[in-house]
Amino acid sequence: MDTERLVVRRELSFEARREFIAAARLAMNSTDQDVELDCSAVDSFEAVDDPVIGMLVTLARAAQRQGTRVALVRAPRPMRTQLETAGVAQMFSWGR
Repeated sequence: MDTERLVVRRELSFEARREFIAAARLAMNSTDQDVELDCSAVDSFEAVDDPVIGMLVTLARAAQRQGTRVALVRAPRPMRTQLETAGVAQMFSWGR
């Protein structure tokens, strides 16, 4: 995982998701602003796997409890469509 920014991948192992969540929560606890997750590494032709969607929703809920949001930056359109279909896209801010 990149230590300077949180980069979302299409697939993450259980351990990688656990580490990602810990890093994202640390970032959330150190700011009162939206936490940006860089989605540029997600392939625009393949779906994000369900465990990654679950991880993103978990982080979005944690951010909401703190009064902030998770911003998905440089997310490919298919990823946004996938989150819209799952009914969770409104939980996120969307950045370029």
